[in-house]
Amino acid sequence: MSLSERLDELRQTVPSCTLASFGDISTGLALRTSASDPYKQEYLDEVLRQASANFEMSDLMSGDNDLVVLAMPDELRVFVRYQAGNPDVVCCICDDLSDVPLATRSAQKILADMAGAT
Repeated sequence: MSLSERLDELRQTVPSCTLASFGDISTGLALRTSASDPYKQEYLDEVLRQASANFEMSDLMSGDNDLVVLAMPDELRVFVRYQAGNPDVVCCICDDLSDVPLATRSAQKILADMAGAT
């Protein structure tokens, strides 16, 4: 299954997920995205910048954190990376807090599968 198909599957599995994106937080690039509606590139760039900044801050406090959840006024941003120091990240935008655990597990599976394939 391709990365694009995996992101589509994640978004369809998590009821309130409107966007699932795979990116590189070291470069700030969204490399693949699945979305229920079109998002502007500026929005995707902002989401990746937030992932990068929050993992950087998190690493200062605890070097092994692989999850950051941000509550925004109208959405939840879930950032998952495979392991500290790895620039690969899956970003999920959800509308419902109860979907965060499922989004997290689904993103972790994508990243673990990708790490095993290399």
